[in-house]
Amino acid sequence: MYEGMIVNQIKKLGIYQDYEEYYQCGLIGLWHAYEKFDAEKGSFPAYAVVTVRGYILERLKKEFTVQEKCVCVGEYEDIFRFEDIEMKVKDFMSVLDEKEKYIIFERFFVGKTMGEIALETEMTYYQVRWIYRQALEKMRNSLRG
Repeated sequence: MYEGMIVNQIKKLGIYQDYEEYYQCGLIGLWHAYEKFDAEKGSFPAYAVVTVRGYILERLKKEFTVQEKCVCVGEYEDIFRFEDIEMKVKDFMSVLDEKEKYIIFERFFVGKTMGEIALETEMTYYQVRWIYRQALEKMRNSLRG
């Protein structure tokens, strides 16, 4: 009779993985609702819905906390790979002068547009673009050896 209510709560919460596990949480919540229900405080179906939803949400919260604390080896590899890339970029940028470094850094790492960089450096858009292209060419040439 109340299985549909449990299924409905699972669907409302958008749970599609580990369905059986959350269904079991719903059944446990239903059992607790039955055990603690007081007829003087209202109807059982309303109390059951709130209790079942609470148990399912509690399980979701625990699952989320575990996933947050668990750092996979692959994530560490990504971090080290990023640091490796950052070091390589610094090596490539060593062939640039200060103005070129600034423009490349602001463009790639800060995400500014050419127009924004031009305003900050009091240069024209076309000057910034020209220096930017020169800097990229210098970096390409340093890669080729």
